[in-house]
Amino acid sequence: MSDRQSPLSEKFQTSTANIQWENGLPISTQFNDVYFSRASGIAETRHVFLEHNHLPQRFRELTPGRTFTIGETGFGTGLNFLCAWQLFQENAPDNSSLVFISTEKYPLQPDDLQKALRVFDELTPLANRMISAYQLSEENIDLQFSDSASGKHVSLHILIGDVLDTLPHINQKIDAWFLDGFAPAKNPDMWQPNLFRTLKAKSHEESTYATFTAARLVRDGLMEAGFSVTKQPGFGRKRDMIAGRFIPASGLPVSKPWFAPADHKNPEKTAIVVGGGLAGCSTAWSLARRGWQVTILEQHQALASEASGNPQGVLYAKLSADNTPLSQFILKGYQFTLDTLKALEVKEWQQCGVIQLAIDGKTDQRYQALDSQHPHSLLQYLKEEQLSDIAGLSINYPGLYFPQAGWVHPPALCRALADHPNIRVMTSTAVNSIEPLEQGWLIKTGEDELRSKTVIIAQGTASHHLSLLDYLPLKAIRGQITQVKATPESQKLTSCVCGEGYIAPAVDGFHTMGATFSFKDMGTEVRDADHQENLTMQAEFFPAMYQALGGSNAQVTGGRTGFRCTTPDYLPVVGPVVDLQHFIEAYAPLRKNSKLSIDAPPEYLDGLYVTAGHGSRGMLSCPVSGEILANMITGETDNTTGLSIPEKLLDAIHPSRFLIRDLIRNKI
Repeated sequence: MSDRQSPLSEKFQTSTANIQWENGLPISTQFNDVYFSRASGIAETRHVFLEHNHLPQRFRELTPGRTFTIGETGFGTGLNFLCAWQLFQENAPDNSSLVFISTEKYPLQPDDLQKALRVFDELTPLANRMISAYQLSEENIDLQFSDSASGKHVSLHILIGDVLDTLPHINQKIDAWFLDGFAPAKNPDMWQPNLFRTLKAKSHEESTYATFTAARLVRDGLMEAGFSVTKQPGFGRKRDMIAGRFIPASGLPVSKPWFAPADHKNPEKTAIVVGGGLAGCSTAWSLARRGWQVTILEQHQALASEASGNPQGVLYAKLSADNTPLSQFILKGYQFTLDTLKALEVKEWQQCGVIQLAIDGKTDQRYQALDSQHPHSLLQYLKEEQLSDIAGLSINYPGLYFPQAGWVHPPALCRALADHPNIRVMTSTAVNSIEPLEQGWLIKTGEDELRSKTVIIAQGTASHHLSLLDYLPLKAIRGQITQVKATPESQKLTSCVCGEGYIAPAVDGFHTMGATFSFKDMGTEVRDADHQENLTMQAEFFPAMYQALGGSNAQVTGGRTGFRCTTPDYLPVVGPVVDLQHFIEAYAPLRKNSKLSIDAPPEYLDGLYVTAGHGSRGMLSCPVSGEILANMITGETDNTTGLSIPEKLLDAIHPSRFLIRDLIRNKI
C-alpha cells in the first residue's frame, strides 16, 4: 500500500480558509456559512451526492481496469471525497480506479482539516491517510492512494483557485458531478453561467449531477446547459435538492473541432509501436501498465540505437518566464520523468542536480523571474559562489539550480521501460510500409506481415517518411557529443552544468559533454572539429572544468553523432493521425475566413497515432507523451499517476496544429 504526495511549495501564496469554530463545527468566515450539515455531515453527503448520483450501483457495475471520475465544486474539508472513497472501497471491483477532481479557492490548513474531520470516527482511517499526504501547493494538490491487496487506486486532484478559472482546464470527461460549495446566496461568484457552460463541456451522455441547493438560478443554469433537473427531498431541514443527468444535443458546434479526440476502440487491447527509442518505449510502457499487449519494432539490433543512445542524458528543463505552452509541457514532463525513474528503479541515473548558467544579461533576468515564480523544491536562483560549492569546481556565472534533476543513461531507461511482461521487443525489424485494412493496419517488414488495430509511429525524423505522415513538418538537427577522459581534478564535478553546452559528472572514467547543433547536415561520422567545438564551449563558459580536463591536452576518448527530431514550434507532435485529404476539404473554408464556424470533427485514420519531434528535450517529453497517448488510445485516465493535462496543452501538441495553421494562412 502506498500513498504519494506532491512537493510543498516554499513560496505558497494562495489564501487559505479562515475558520471559526462553533461547538466543533467549522464555519467559513469568508462566506459566513457552514462546511457541512449541523445534523450529520456524512448522512447529508450520502443522501445528496452519493445516492442521487447512483454511485453504489455505478461502482458495483464497474469492470476491472475501468476508471470512474468524479468532479466537485468546492473541496472544503474533503468530507465528500472521503465518503466517495469509502463507498468505492466497499463496492468497486478489484483493479478499478477512482479519480476525484475538486476545486478550492480557499484550501484549509492541515490542522483545520484534522480538527474538522476528527468527529467522523468511521472515516478516521481514510482521513488520516489523506491528511498525512496533504500539503498546500501554489497550483494544485495531487494525491495518490493505492491498495496493493485489491489493486484499487484512488487519485485526488485539488485544483487551487477560482472554480471558473480552474475547472475549464481539466481534460477528463466527468462521470458524476458533486455541485457543492457554499450556497448561492453566500457564494454568488461561483454559481455563474460560465460554471454551467463548463459542466456541459466536461460531461458526456451518461454524466449525472447532484446538488444540495434548489435555488432558481442553479436550476435555470443547469437546464440551459443541457441538464435535466428533478427536485428531490432535501436532507434534514432542507425541503428540496435537485439532481439530474446531461442530455447532449446533437450537432452542437465546438470551438476547435479539428482537435476533437479520436473515437478509437480496440477491445483486443493490442498495439504495435514502430520505433524503440525513448518515445516508443515510453508509449509501450504506459499501454502495458493498462493491461495492453504491446510489440515494439526496432530496426536496429538494440533499443535506443539512434537519438536516444547517448551515454548520459541531462534532465534539462529550459523554461520561459512567460509560462508558454512549451514551458508548461516541459514542467509536466520534468516531474513525470522523475516519477518514472523512481517507479522503474533505474540504476543508471544520478540525481546530482543540474545547474543552468546565466551566460548573458537577458538570461539572468529570465532566471531571476523564474525564481520568483516557482518553489525552491523545483529551482533556485543562486550566485556564483553558491553554484561553485554545489558543482565542486569554480563557476563564473550566476544561474538556476534544479536540485531534483541529474543525468540518466537513456538506453538503460529504454530497457527498463520495455522490461514489462506485456511488452515484446522485435529488434532488427525495419518497417517497409503501413497499409490500412478493413479493420486495423498491416505492417510489412522485411520478412513478416503484422496486423494490429492500434499502431503508434515513434521513429523520430523517419516518421514522416511514411506516406501517411509526410505532412508533418519534422526536421533533423545533427548533434555530436564528446567523451573526455576524467582526471582527478575533473572528478570533483558533482553536478551537471549547462551553459552554451553541457557537461555531466564522470562515470566509468569519462565525462560526456555536448552538443553541437548542425542544421541541414546529415553526416553521420564523428568529427574532430565537433569535438573541438564542444571543448571550446566548455573553455568559454566553464573554464575551471576545461582546465581540470587538461585544457588543450584534454583526452577525447570517443563521441557519438545523432539527429534530434524537432518541429517549428519545438513542441512534439503527439496524438491521432488524420485523413489528410478529408481534413483539407473539411476545413478549406478557413482559407477565406479564419473565424468561420465549422462544426465537423476530422476523420482520423482509425487506430494510427504518432509521437515524434521531441528534439533535445526527449528525456523530459517522451515519458509524459507516452502517458498522454495511452490515455487517448484507451479513453481512460491513468490509474497509476493521475496525470492531468489541460486541453489547451493537448491542442498545443496535436499533430494537426500545423495543418490548421497552414490552411488559415492559405499555404495549403
